Amino acid sequence: MGSNQVKAAPRTLADVVRGWEDARVRDLLRRRPDLATPTPVDTSQLTSRACTRASVNRVLDRVDRLTLAVVEALAALPEPATPAQVAALTAAPQTLVDEALCRLSDLALVWGTDDALRLVRAVHEVIGPHPAGLGPRLGKALAGHRLARVRRLAEDVGVDSGGDKAQICERLGRHLSDPAALTALIEAAGADAAAVLDRLTWGPPTGRLEGASRSVDMGTASSPVERLLARGLLVAVDTSTVVLPREVGLHLRGQRLTREPVHEAPALQGQVRDPDLVDRAAAGAAFEFVRRLEVLLEHWGAHPPGVLRGGGVSVRDLRAAATLLGVDSATAALHIEVAREAGLLGDTDDEDDQVWLPTDAFDAWVTRSFAHRWLVLAQAWLSTQRAIGLVGRRDDRDRLVNALASDIERPLAPSVRRLTLEVLGAAEPGQGCTPDSVVARVAWLRPRRGALRDDLVRWSLDEAAVVGCVGLGALSRHGAALLAGETDDADGGPVDRAEVDAAVLLAPLLPPTVDHVLVQADLTAVAPGPLETELAHDLALCAEVESRGGATVYRFTEASVRHALDSGWTASDVHEFVAARSRTPIPQPLTYLIDDVARRHGQLRVGVAETYLRCDDEPLVREILADPAAASLRLRRVAPTVLVTDMPLDLVLSRLRESGRAPVAESPDGSVAATGLTHRRTRPPRGRHRPQDGCVGASARWRPPNRPATRRPAPARTRAASTAPGRAACRSRA
Repeated sequence: MGSNQVKAAPRTLADVVRGWEDARVRDLLRRRPDLATPTPVDTSQLTSRACTRASVNRVLDRVDRLTLAVVEALAALPEPATPAQVAALTAAPQTLVDEALCRLSDLALVWGTDDALRLVRAVHEVIGPHPAGLGPRLGKALAGHRLARVRRLAEDVGVDSGGDKAQICERLGRHLSDPAALTALIEAAGADAAAVLDRLTWGPPTGRLEGASRSVDMGTASSPVERLLARGLLVAVDTSTVVLPREVGLHLRGQRLTREPVHEAPALQGQVRDPDLVDRAAAGAAFEFVRRLEVLLEHWGAHPPGVLRGGGVSVRDLRAAATLLGVDSATAALHIEVAREAGLLGDTDDEDDQVWLPTDAFDAWVTRSFAHRWLVLAQAWLSTQRAIGLVGRRDDRDRLVNALASDIERPLAPSVRRLTLEVLGAAEPGQGCTPDSVVARVAWLRPRRGALRDDLVRWSLDEAAVVGCVGLGALSRHGAALLAGETDDADGGPVDRAEVDAAVLLAPLLPPTVDHVLVQADLTAVAPGPLETELAHDLALCAEVESRGGATVYRFTEASVRHALDSGWTASDVHEFVAARSRTPIPQPLTYLIDDVARRHGQLRVGVAETYLRCDDEPLVREILADPAAASLRLRRVAPTVLVTDMPLDLVLSRLRESGRAPVAESPDGSVAATGLTHRRTRPPRGRHRPQDGCVGASARWRPPNRPATRRPAPARTRAASTAPGRAACRSRA
């Protein structure tokens, strides 16, 4: 072939892809990973997969409004089309249209030459028969009509009626494509008929009309719709449906595809604040999120909620969790769902006692730094497929959706959640975007996502503020680092580069942990910051949380001190702990409280006979026997200092404590048995791993046969020979 000879235009998409370089094929497989599983054997199999309806539908769901408009324009135009025709129909700048065509070509949705663009057939199937709300072309709409009717229509509008039906339809289509002829026909039909056309102009292009297929001409037409049918401005497609031909619809639209501009993304609106202030606000939310989740799981370790028969957490338990954390039910549900997704919460395998419990992973999680604890939760939230905002709402069958229910998985959720944060990241640094403007921007970026998309965006904004990725409506720096995404290592596996950056950025903004408290004379202990994990655990054994905030206030009570003693501590242990951890002198009332509780603690010894009570104080034994509150225990005296009962040990302890006494359990050797709350654990749930992008390794191994693996020189570009519509324009601008 001579150097000045023009290469023949491709006949199929496979011809186009066969001439691509390896890098471009790998890029296609990365953008459309479904094409790489299993690894295609050759170019024909690759392009065959690329032309399936499911694959095309999947990729079109990820294009923005401009790119989708370009696809709809190509579907509406006669094939093959030119970029200039597409730009004219979309009313978008030619440069932007060229870039969109370049993207579509790289996605293997558009092929051909720059002067002859074609859509993959499956795209027409996905878009449907009415692209952008336009009806079929006149010739196609008239395909079901008899030749006599078509000839009569041609004669009425002044078109040559000779020849076969296809020739007449072609002449009618050209006639209705003439703006002057169309304007005259619409004016002749009358103002009331023009009003009917206005209702169909922007779609849908079909309307209901009984007896639509009846024979009508200009001489017999009486109603507005009949006058339109007689002039070909409407066409009957069956006995009860009429359609607006595409030529008429485009004329009424002013040869525009859409009412609003498609090339301008909606602007983000909101107040701009200092980015440092945004980071601090987000860090404060992150701190509270981690702290509340830790409190919840510690509490559930001792008081686990039951698993509903259909899975999930009951409304009562959800409200109890919200009260414990001091938040609303929606926020409590977010904590519960994220804990489950992060593997920190799971259900037991025991069918007779199925409850929600912290997992073994929770004990390892609490030993990590605060920033890394947040990172585990934030990554779990970002990647979960659960639409957490559905909790508390009614489903299709008017049933309340419970937290941890099994039916709120939505594959769309993680992509919309990530896209929402990306939109915030695209705003000016520190700009707090209004929810409405973010919803509008996401709708422009993903126009085919549907009604749930807008709800997911609003839920994502609310959840991101609670999790601590967003502060004052703006994306924080550590939130942006979390969103940075994954890169590929040499082996083709994903490596998360965001982990170190997000933790490093967040750590300086968090309050440092403290190893002490300030004990005060009113029997309270003030934690001036987040406590070390061991200190927080020990303090929770002997004091009750009274209030939370910038400083947590604990209160020592008789019940809390008794709880420490029930857990195996001695009075000396409590005194030593408080003295070692307090930066202030120990007030005398606290010393008296500990000694007084310890003096009365353990006077009663409870064992198993089924259960026995032993006490060296005979008057106390007689007092218990005479106490009406203890009558339900069915106590029987077997010795001056020993009582027995057939009631279980834990019930006896509980009833005696309710009556104001302080018994302890006794082990078989006579020593005190610890009966503090047992913090149970379960195995971590089976992890929900994010899908790996396996296309990288596949594309590295696969190369279309029958062509060399080396990079071939780019041919001299001519408009007839280019197989990548718009790519030259993209390269020149790059």
